[in-house]
Amino acid sequence: MGQMIKMWARVGLAPTFSPLGPYPVADSFGVSVAIAMVMKSLEPGKYATHQQFETIRKLRAAYSNAFMASLAGTGSLRTVGGDRAKYFLTDSPTQSLFFERFSRGCLCRMGQVVKQDWAIPFPVMHALLDTLEADWATSQLFNQREKEMISMLGAYVVIAFCGSFRGNEVFLADMHGTMKYLTAGDVAADTVIIPLLGRFKGETGERYHLTPLAAITSLGIQVKTWVKRLVEAKTSRGYVRGPLFGDISGLVVKAKVIEMELMERLQGIKDSVPGLIPSDVDIYEDFGISRSFRRGATSTARTQGVEDKYVKLINRWRTFEDAKGR
Repeated sequence: MGQMIKMWARVGLAPTFSPLGPYPVADSFGVSVAIAMVMKSLEPGKYATHQQFETIRKLRAAYSNAFMASLAGTGSLRTVGGDRAKYFLTDSPTQSLFFERFSRGCLCRMGQVVKQDWAIPFPVMHALLDTLEADWATSQLFNQREKEMISMLGAYVVIAFCGSFRGNEVFLADMHGTMKYLTAGDVAADTVIIPLLGRFKGETGERYHLTPLAAITSLGIQVKTWVKRLVEAKTSRGYVRGPLFGDISGLVVKAKVIEMELMERLQGIKDSVPGLIPSDVDIYEDFGISRSFRRGATSTARTQGVEDKYVKLINRWRTFEDAKGR
């Protein structure tokens, strides 16, 4: 800076630096949110003596959402780009250069503790399906809602595992599409089509993303049987449109409901069959429908000799769909 002033002085130019102050008496850079994040980080965490960065960063998201919904936020919002790809410009303090550097520094200093979901091995998967099969055999004693829940659990498990889906992707399955492809004459008898209905990256409307699964896998998983049971349980009460995994009101069932039901059965398996589930596995801490079935499917496929390129293709089906043939 000093050298630049000397160069300007040689030719008679006054310094053209912008004023360094005074700053307005207001939080223009998100300092208050940064303080809240630091204070939040000092609270006890679930797996450590402090909160993780992924937890405290939610304060920034909450503030940004509130700002975007405010008069100042909507008035200052600008978009750049075409019809598909867009960038949003905002005056939110949490998008300032100071806050970006604070967040990056915070992450570097705190680090991240990644706790992956436990991968369900096939023997446990087999035991879980046996448990659900036993529940289904006695389902005639249950009311309609309990019978539908058992069929929903069985269908969820086989679709998530055999399709190697993330937990949230299974809930995209559509009732009408599933019924359509179950009865379609041009679909092979040894195949069941799982239609996921949604809008993915680069799309302007919702459409089906069809995933073919084996009706019965080489390891004996009855995919089509469980899907048909769920469809029949729902159609018996007149439910023909909406999410396949919908509750009594037609809304997508909460993931926590499915997760807790499966946790109870897995804990029962651990207690009744010693050694099947390692003693150091805490079902209620380590299991999660978000990744457990997907990671279990990946490890099972590799032990069965499935080539890695096919495992990656299945696990990255969204990337394949987004490529649109490219």
